Amino acid sequence: MFNSNEKEMMQFLNDRLAKYLEKVRGLEEMNVELECRIREQCEEDVPLVCPDYQCYFDTIEDIQQKLVENDISGLHGILGEPTLCKSNLEAHADSLKDDLLCLKKNHEETESLECTVAETEAQYSSQLAHIQCLTDNVEKQLAEIRCDLERQNQE
Repeated sequence: MFNSNEKEMMQFLNDRLAKYLEKVRGLEEMNVELECRIREQCEEDVPLVCPDYQCYFDTIEDIQQKLVENDISGLHGILGEPTLCKSNLEAHADSLKDDLLCLKKNHEETESLECTVAETEAQYSSQLAHIQCLTDNVEKQLAEIRCDLERQNQE
């Protein structure tokens, strides 16, 4: 029924299966042995030697907490700066408004003084013109009196 090639192929596959099963049995035996060792270790209550990383975890947690706190503090500082700038600018704006009001008041006073000076100048000019007329009349009268005196002296 089977030819020789098929028989050889079947023999080859059987051999491979046998090797595979033998390997599985070996692994199962090793597994049983390891499980026994684990049980023995657990029964002895001998702690496994593992480094204690808890101090590192605590340090890491502290550093993370400080970083968060520093970040929050920094952000509070950053948030405070615009508020401070705004307050400073508002105070400066109020100061400039006060200065502007003073300048306007001074300007109005200067304009008022200019008007007063102009009025005073006009009054003095008028008075001066009147005094000049009176002076001219007195000079004419003096000139006439001199002439009269000179005539009288010559006579």
